[in-house]
Amino acid sequence: MKVKIEKALFDIKNAKSKGLISGLKKLSERGYLLLSDADLGSKDFLLNDILKLENISVKKAGKEKFDYFISDKKRSNSENTIVISDSINDFLSAAEEIIKSERSSLKKRKTKETDITIETRLDGNGLSQISTGVGFFDHMLEQISKHGNIDLKINVKGDLHVDEHHTVEDVGITLGEALLEALGTKKGIKRYGYFIPMDESVSKCTIDLGGRTYLNFKCRFEREKVGDFPTELTEEFFRGLASGLKANIYIRAKGKNDHHKIEAMFKVFAKALNEACRIDERTNGALPSTKGML
Repeated sequence: MKVKIEKALFDIKNAKSKGLISGLKKLSERGYLLLSDADLGSKDFLLNDILKLENISVKKAGKEKFDYFISDKKRSNSENTIVISDSINDFLSAAEEIIKSERSSLKKRKTKETDITIETRLDGNGLSQISTGVGFFDHMLEQISKHGNIDLKINVKGDLHVDEHHTVEDVGITLGEALLEALGTKKGIKRYGYFIPMDESVSKCTIDLGGRTYLNFKCRFEREKVGDFPTELTEEFFRGLASGLKANIYIRAKGKNDHHKIEAMFKVFAKALNEACRIDERTNGALPSTKGML
């Protein structure tokens, strides 16, 4: 992805240039190609030295097309232009806006059994709006959002008068597909990603976002339900999630309290997902695979 930057924003006296280096660094670490009409080599030696020190490369813009344009003023042709104004008040905010818009998705799934809409934002703040009709399941999905630092909106209409199975399984599949779409090319991600305790329970999870679908699940439950949630559907959720996400998920939990075991699994999965989705600064945007594809 190519990002062109208005020449005036390289003037550090420009109030809208606040967070310039931090914003450029974030974009660079995520594999964006940075372009500008500014001649940094001759115009601002100090700034050029800082860019070199931070390993940030800004190339001279030519006639090539770009995906985003960061500007300090509104233009007539504003498609894909991020204008630094009242709502986006500095360069760092503009850079973060680009990153957030890229690593997000909207996924819908409608069958005779369920009608599901899921919105995801990988680089979020752990905010969630979740309604599946199954209260305990909503609470567990909130754990994925909160502990994975992923913004989630999930709205479900399911045939709960028949059973909870279709709702839980289809949410798993759709959420997996939404996360997969938000990951995009997967360039620069860490790919792999925990042990967490919850009172007397402990859970561990490792995942691989490499495109190979497999679930290795192990947990024994003593109760048929926790609240309105059938405990056996915990495995079905993660199976659907692995399928939609095209991920290898290895997850375990031990303990005495079924509520704690299930909650620990959702939390530990969120932590593993958060780590696997994280951009690895050392890869410089490279795909984490010797095959050249994920």
